[in-house]
Amino acid sequence: MSVAMQWFRCGGVAAVVLAVAACTSVRPHADYLPNFDFSEYRTFTWISDQPLIRPSGQSDPFVSPLDLQRIQRAIESELTAKGFQQVEDPSQADFVVSFTVGTRDKFDASAYPGYYRGRWGSPYWETMEVYSYTEGVLAIDIFDQALREPVWHGGVRRRITGSQIDNPGELIKAGVAAILKQFPPGGTQPK
Repeated sequence: MSVAMQWFRCGGVAAVVLAVAACTSVRPHADYLPNFDFSEYRTFTWISDQPLIRPSGQSDPFVSPLDLQRIQRAIESELTAKGFQQVEDPSQADFVVSFTVGTRDKFDASAYPGYYRGRWGSPYWETMEVYSYTEGVLAIDIFDQALREPVWHGGVRRRITGSQIDNPGELIKAGVAAILKQFPPGGTQPK
């Protein structure tokens, strides 16, 4: 069993969040509604008291309450640093925020010649190695309060390694910062 799978069985999705957040070698991705004007955004709030969105059709992953809190605080901190003001009353918010974490088992295979003696009838065989690992995903979604529709989605994917859970606070901050660096599109900041 791989190290990643051992951590997954011991720590559940908490390990995923930590590993995904260490995104110095991973490029975050973002998608948004084309031609949407983000320049009017000033205030935000959470989509609900429980902003973790669980994918439908999948079993509920375990996410540490401490990691949930770390993710929320990191998102609040990044948005506030960008000049957005957090409000408690959803009717006063320009946009609402949610996030998702998850995992999937993946496989990599590599093949290379193991032995080759020549082209006059000598045997040739190939060696194949298969590696299993767990990939983690952390995503942040922005919904327009007036439209009640999603307008922006950003996330990172990363292979999980056991060493990436040593400092969850810093890793989560780094992952959230990398994702939200792309929000709002075009770099417009609140006035």
